[in-house]
Amino acid sequence: MKILKLLPKSDTPTNYNYHVNYGVWDAIDGDTSSLENTNVNLNNYDVVLLPMFKRWNNMDFFHKIKNNKIKTVLFDNDSCYRTFDHSFYDNIDLILYRDLDKNGNTPKTSNMWHPWSIDTTLYTPVYGNRGVSFNCSSDPTYYPLRYKISKIIPRTSNIGVQYIQNLQNSGVGIHTDSELVPMVRAKALEMAACGTQIISNKTKKMDYFFPDDLILYFKDLDELREIINNFEPNVEIQRELRNIVETKHDNKIRAKQIIEKINEIL
Repeated sequence: MKILKLLPKSDTPTNYNYHVNYGVWDAIDGDTSSLENTNVNLNNYDVVLLPMFKRWNNMDFFHKIKNNKIKTVLFDNDSCYRTFDHSFYDNIDLILYRDLDKNGNTPKTSNMWHPWSIDTTLYTPVYGNRGVSFNCSSDPTYYPLRYKISKIIPRTSNIGVQYIQNLQNSGVGIHTDSELVPMVRAKALEMAACGTQIISNKTKKMDYFFPDDLILYFKDLDELREIINNFEPNVEIQRELRNIVETKHDNKIRAKQIIEKINEIL
């Protein structure tokens, strides 16, 4: 199986969010080309990996790909902003979707839920620290709970290497879902990979990644305050969180799962 991976020039590993969205993409063997290279010979490949909706400025090239015999695999990481009824999703052989669409639906064509994964060589653990990390955006529209939390604990906004160091230097991190996507976020894996325990509100699919007894759940802000004030690091839990990510949710493991699914459409 020969795979082509298409990305716009703006999506590079130096971008902060690149590894969240495309770390598993890099773990799949294949040639790479930019979306701007519309002269790439699609006939040389069996499968093409396509980035999400908002990356496509040249829809003529997109339709050319759809009309070619090549099998199309869409990495859809932002479907919550639109509906799978949109014609963009027509005639794609496999859609790897991260979220339901804005109507709460899954894709109509062949599809696979694409769970978060992480590069465990980039996010490495430090155990036993005591501090609390609350490093995130807190837009009151998309993250009203985070906005409320920011009133009781200072929020930081580190990115890249500084973000990883922030987690490594903390004993526990605060995770929340969003109003737009009431589901576990990538931050849970990032915390666990860094040997950081997880404080979270109850979120969908958290139990896919971690057993409930490893998560410090809170129901309201008062309970959150109590958890923060009484937090003591548990190195055994920190090591178990890291082990789960390393053995079940690393990018290379997720890539194998995706390749198995791709083989079904060939």
